[in-house]
Amino acid sequence: MARKPLKKRRLLLPDPVYGSISIHMLVNRVMKNGKKSLSYRIVYTALREIGDTTKQNPVEIFEQALENTIPKVEVKPKRRAGTVQMVPRVISSIERGKATALRWILEVCRKSKGQSMVTRLKSQILEASKKSGLAVRKKDELYKMALSNAMYAKKPQIILNLVGNQIKS
Repeated sequence: MARKPLKKRRLLLPDPVYGSISIHMLVNRVMKNGKKSLSYRIVYTALREIGDTTKQNPVEIFEQALENTIPKVEVKPKRRAGTVQMVPRVISSIERGKATALRWILEVCRKSKGQSMVTRLKSQILEASKKSGLAVRKKDELYKMALSNAMYAKKPQIILNLVGNQIKS
């Protein structure tokens, strides 16, 4: 039993321009050193450029990019009998999957150099919406690892069904 009471989950309000909670999550994760106005400027400029190039709603493209990168399975290291085994688990909450997908997209953006953050974020969102790019590739690598280690899971058939269907499509 937990000694401390569980913390209440803080509710995020939608962002002021697009009215989307996932864009507000992106703004919070782009932010460094508490400079939220700079973070808003980066995200909104990237979304505006996405809308200009594709002539579609940038929020829908961003949501599609998130859908393509959200993992349904995660792999946790467990120590058993002196060895470390990577045990796959189903991600139960949607927020955890979204946070992981946003982390991957921003990680890829921060690794690539030579361009402004706006162009890097724009290109990663566009690539992820087309099911290509490094963030989607990272999800595929995670799924391959989960498939190879499915025997260590408590219910391996669920892992095989989830991951096998995702790799085929």
